[in-house]
Amino acid sequence: MSLERRQALRANVVIAVEVRDARGFSLHSTRDISSGGLYFDRAIPHSVGARVQLAFTLPGDTKSIRCDGEVVNVPDKKGYGMGIRFLDIAPADADRIEEFAKESLEGTS
Repeated sequence: MSLERRQALRANVVIAVEVRDARGFSLHSTRDISSGGLYFDRAIPHSVGARVQLAFTLPGDTKSIRCDGEVVNVPDKKGYGMGIRFLDIAPADADRIEEFAKESLEGTS
């Protein structure tokens, strides 16, 4: 039995993401992305449960994706990194990310 909780394909990719909260905004680079969320491995983390607004553009695309997210994972409380789950992503945007992840996986085989 797998301990993997993720349901969606993940693409290992570096994308600049604008993260906004009540304090302002910052830019972070992803390590990977799926239609369900994304992971920053070098970000100073927000606390688990924090809500943020996200804006980013997939490589090769021109239309930005905007949605709310929730911090669901901070693997190293002394260091960096956080996983964010998308909360209200438009179905068309989730489909674009899923297609991007499929194409990324096909490109590595």
